[in-house]
Amino acid sequence: MIYSLCYVSTKRKNLTPSEVRSIIDYSNKKNSFDNITGILIEYKNNFIQYLEGDAIRIYELFEKIKSDPRHQKVSLLQYSPIEERLFEGWSMSHRDLDIMIEKDDQLLECAKSLDDVILNKSFWNGIKTIEVLSNLN
Repeated sequence: MIYSLCYVSTKRKNLTPSEVRSIIDYSNKKNSFDNITGILIEYKNNFIQYLEGDAIRIYELFEKIKSDPRHQKVSLLQYSPIEERLFEGWSMSHRDLDIMIEKDDQLLECAKSLDDVILNKSFWNGIKTIEVLSNLN
């Protein structure tokens, strides 16, 4: 059975774009091997990550993620079975929503949902944004 896991965290101050790129590059290699898919969203100095895969593997990955010094205040939002993947074929997609909003103000509605995720730890309001982002190329 496939599970999904979502968390929100605060990015470390002064985290560079190259450090974020190294997270994505490493995740693409490792997640592909472990059959884990998902997305890492950057928004307002936060990470929101959504992972899909084997229940044990994604929870083990989450345990490692919690100790990563590139972020803090890691809060688990959701961990549950799903019927199908949103990110089939994406070992780790990445979106910087702050930059995307600058180019497409239609994404402001998505950002409002993520504000609720960050402030209130409300995963279900954010899942619509995650679904929207899963459909962007």
